[in-house]
Amino acid sequence: MRVVRGWINYHNVSDNGRKVEAFRKHCMRIIFKWINRKGGRHSMSWDRFNRVLKAIGFPKAGKTISMF
Repeated sequence: MRVVRGWINYHNVSDNGRKVEAFRKHCMRIIFKWINRKGGRHSMSWDRFNRVLKAIGFPKAGKTISMF
């Protein structure tokens, strides 16, 4: 989570909000796939996954800092 939060804080400047949100969504998909890999367990739904992310404090896009 620190890496994702640091990347978002570094790149969250003006006119870059869509890229930051795309990076965040991509990280979420990777984590979701990793959790739901085969192994004899039941897969996790997106609803439950989003609750887990909220509980552990997965970073949001946050405020965009203006460079101008």
